Amino acid sequence: MSWRQVPPVLSPIPLRSLPAGIAAAWGAAASADPFEPVAALRARYGATDVVLTDSGTSALILALQALVPAGGTVAYPAYACIDLTAAALGAGMRVRLYDLDPATLSPDLDSVRAVIERGVDAIVVVHLFGYPADVFAVQRIAADFGIPVLEDAAQGAGGSLFGKPLGSLADISILSFGRGKGVTAGSGGAIVVRTPALAEWAHRVRISLGVRPRGGREILTLAAQWLFSHPLLYRMPASIPALKLGEMVYRAPRTPRRMSAAAAALLPEALRLDERATQDRRARANDLLSVVGACNRMSPVRAVAGGESGYLRLATLDSKRNSVPNVSIGAVRGYPLTLEEHAELRPILAPSERAGRGATHLRDCLFTLPTHYGVSTRDVLRLAKWMTAPEPDSLQGFAPAGAL
Repeated sequence: MSWRQVPPVLSPIPLRSLPAGIAAAWGAAASADPFEPVAALRARYGATDVVLTDSGTSALILALQALVPAGGTVAYPAYACIDLTAAALGAGMRVRLYDLDPATLSPDLDSVRAVIERGVDAIVVVHLFGYPADVFAVQRIAADFGIPVLEDAAQGAGGSLFGKPLGSLADISILSFGRGKGVTAGSGGAIVVRTPALAEWAHRVRISLGVRPRGGREILTLAAQWLFSHPLLYRMPASIPALKLGEMVYRAPRTPRRMSAAAAALLPEALRLDERATQDRRARANDLLSVVGACNRMSPVRAVAGGESGYLRLATLDSKRNSVPNVSIGAVRGYPLTLEEHAELRPILAPSERAGRGATHLRDCLFTLPTHYGVSTRDVLRLAKWMTAPEPDSLQGFAPAGAL
């Protein structure tokens, strides 16, 4: 057995900004311009204003509260990250579910119309693994009912739809800069708004979030990630069960806070790394896609019409449902549960809401493959061999496709 183990996902670390991050964590005066990351995000996403938060989950909690009255109902995709469950609980919302098209990971539009007709106050459209969800099509349906659309671009990772970056498609969007995202500052999230009314709301929310924490933890997290995420070292932390690396872990919602000073200092350089990182991920994904034609059991998820994936991970569907994950090369299953199956969500799930066929198909058949900068040419060959194997290899271990 090779000691080399490829992480399922890995974000470029902004090493050049670590001194500024350390200075911010120590409380050094003028260690970083607090407006620089806001200005960078406003320019990138065509925003009227941006609110920096301590996590993507916090950003989603606040955005939901902006659109949905207390105790209201929000529509979620039935297959998505468990952090959506935490956000609904943190915002005090009830939840209804709509289905996804497994071929594109984009909303099933008939299901979208049906969930709105059942009664919701807003709908959340989620980009998964860098693949664009058709926000524009959902907006057209929602407009018929006067329902606002919230874009969750936490996993946007450089993807686009009709030339516009994911995170710039709705009046209000959320981003995440935690581990395992396309851009990482160690932690943090953002709310991106594009109307005068929402800009006024954003100003009030920013004031309500209080004092910015220093964030020394982000520096330690990034240093550890930089060291132990190397494929020759990743097996060590991955073998420690308590760390739950690569697992889908529910984290109870917390009161939203501002992004830490350290994360805000790290973010501008992380954003500058993103374009090159996206190009590299697409190149590796294309290398893998070139061999899929010879595969008798795996088929790639395609981007929806007008979209281009940023390939946070390459998504594939196992047509025979008998493939065995191989964690040594980062070939892992997607989320192991639909949102309906989250025990934490059931108390706030509206009666009779069920995951559709698309969501259950993704639960049972989706595999994701790594595309990040730690994937070598040899790893691509190993992934190609895994995809084209006529029958599953011997059991290599199981790990759902979660963050590092």
